[in-house]
Amino acid sequence: MSVITAIKSNYGKYLARGAGAAALYFIARDAHNFGKIRSDIEVKSKNAKAAQYFLDNTMSIDRPSRTAMDIQNGIFKLELNDRFRGFVNSIIGYFKGIGTTLVHDVVPLGLGLTALFAKKRALPLAKGSAIGLGIYGIYTVLKDGLGIGKHNNLTNASGQDVAL
Repeated sequence: MSVITAIKSNYGKYLARGAGAAALYFIARDAHNFGKIRSDIEVKSKNAKAAQYFLDNTMSIDRPSRTAMDIQNGIFKLELNDRFRGFVNSIIGYFKGIGTTLVHDVVPLGLGLTALFAKKRALPLAKGSAIGLGIYGIYTVLKDGLGIGKHNNLTNASGQDVAL
């Protein structure tokens, strides 16, 4: 049996596997990109909260003391230059972003995994998952790409355009 004959007799299996691999690639790409965005947001927000906390601490003192003020200002400057908190928060934010994307894309993720990893005896399931991925892809293009069925945020409840 030649390679061409094997492909011709199993084209459904290869199409299903290809659809599953493509779906997982796009989901992984989106998850990685949103993870980077969420990581940046997490670092900036946590650093801002820490800076505000330590700045508030330097603004008040229980009793007049130059030593206490110098300690507070030194801790504030040390906290502003702290890189470890940013590193930890970037990792936390990255995995939050990945998790959010995987939860949001659970339907194509499940269909893609099924289409890619279904065993030989479950080939109809893999083909069905590939068909489901195709339908989901068409739905996504129509809704997100063309805006069909999407709520227009620039009109009010009566259907009139909102003046900008």
